[in-house]
Amino acid sequence: MTKQPITRYYNFGVTFRWIKGESHIAVKRGYVCEGRAFVVVQQSPYEVMDRPDEDPQNDKETWVATISVNPAQWGKDRYFVNTAREWAFNNPGLVDLRKRTDT
Repeated sequence: MTKQPITRYYNFGVTFRWIKGESHIAVKRGYVCEGRAFVVVQQSPYEVMDRPDEDPQNDKETWVATISVNPAQWGKDRYFVNTAREWAFNNPGLVDLRKRTDT
């Protein structure tokens, strides 16, 4: 499993997951975590499903899509959230815009 830090943003019925150093954000259906320790910044009103045996480096079959990003921006929460939200509003067929955690 990866040793790099992972950040997640749960919104629109999907999980946006970004591993430090990667040039993409993986979009996964549902609110999921691969069993890594994490700090909740904002609690989701939806249940987060723990998938402890899922390897974030080898789970492409669970992705809905990827979003290209600048890896140097990792750790900048506003960049991550704004990028994910912009992508979601531009791809309403891949997300559920009614399941917003940031209304």
